[in-house]
Amino acid sequence: MKKFHFGILAIPFIIIVWMFVARQYPPIIFPGPWSTWLEFKKQLVSPDYYHHIGISLYRLFAGFAIAAVSAFVLGLLAGVSKAFRQFLSPMVMLFQATPPMAWAPLLILMLDLGNAPMIAVIVIAAFFPILVNVIQGMERIKITHIRAAQTLGANRMQLAWHVYLPEVMPSAFTGLVVGFGIAWRSLVAAEMIGGSAGIGWLISSSGQIGNSPLVMVGIITIGILAMFFEFVLIYPLKKRFASWALKA
Repeated sequence: MKKFHFGILAIPFIIIVWMFVARQYPPIIFPGPWSTWLEFKKQLVSPDYYHHIGISLYRLFAGFAIAAVSAFVLGLLAGVSKAFRQFLSPMVMLFQATPPMAWAPLLILMLDLGNAPMIAVIVIAAFFPILVNVIQGMERIKITHIRAAQTLGANRMQLAWHVYLPEVMPSAFTGLVVGFGIAWRSLVAAEMIGGSAGIGWLISSSGQIGNSPLVMVGIITIGILAMFFEFVLIYPLKKRFASWALKA
């Protein structure tokens, strides 16, 4: 007999609290679950709704891919070269202390409206968490493992593939997860500030015209996509890299 999972109670609890809060305000300010559900059903058959989701996902994965590849390469180089790591350190501290959204107005002015400034925000948001974790992973590699591989005759390529990569990937994966979460939140915020499409723009524009049920639909969509990423993408990979870390 399976144990009861108390996480199941979270959804009805949220709905009850939502209903209670909605009763305190006019529907135009804070819609209840029923009016939001009616709007959600309407959006499910609207091509525009899926267009906004597609735009946001394109921006997210394009920017995240650029950030992940560049951060991984630079992190490996910084892990191997102490001089390069010292060169990167001040820039990492400076940019990490700056919220990604602080760059959004400037990027919009530089790159105009559209996908480019949104993707640039994603790159900035995701790059530094990934870079820092890759460097930390490289620093944790045991010198005895490197020496043992060299003693067995491993060349640089074999050393990178069989020693560096397996030992750095668990730490790098942590950076990828953190960077992905920051990138997702930054994208929605950037779209609300200067987007002309996307989920963030849908929420912002709906609020401006007083369509509060559609605002709630946009917020719920963000949550649904975040849960999809967690259970379909992140959780399986987390288990994979956890087992890899134990073998390394």
